[in-house]
Amino acid sequence: MVNRFVVCIDVNDRNLVRPFWREALGYEETTAENSSIILTDPTGKGPVVWFQPVSEKKTVKNRVHLDVSVGTATDAQNLAARLVELGGTKLREFEDFTMMADPEGVELRLEFEV
Repeated sequence: MVNRFVVCIDVNDRNLVRPFWREALGYEETTAENSSIILTDPTGKGPVVWFQPVSEKKTVKNRVHLDVSVGTATDAQNLAARLVELGGTKLREFEDFTMMADPEGVELRLEFEV
């Protein structure tokens, strides 16, 4: 039995955060049956990412975040720069990963080989 899952991210403005996550994950935008715009893995292996509109703002640290393997430290630096251009924030840098936040503060870890 294969368990498939969808990653649901609570957002205030889907149009603001979707470009950040599309770039971070290397996913493509598609339209679901209910007309929601979702992100899908072009290889078909990764989970679907769906953005759930909520009225409240993010106020505390994430209890869950995505870890994205990006290759080398240079790859991570380049991706982090593109994500900042899309409204993201570089939160912290460590020896083998960089913590980022999307334009609404949802966290993402870019991990790389040292």
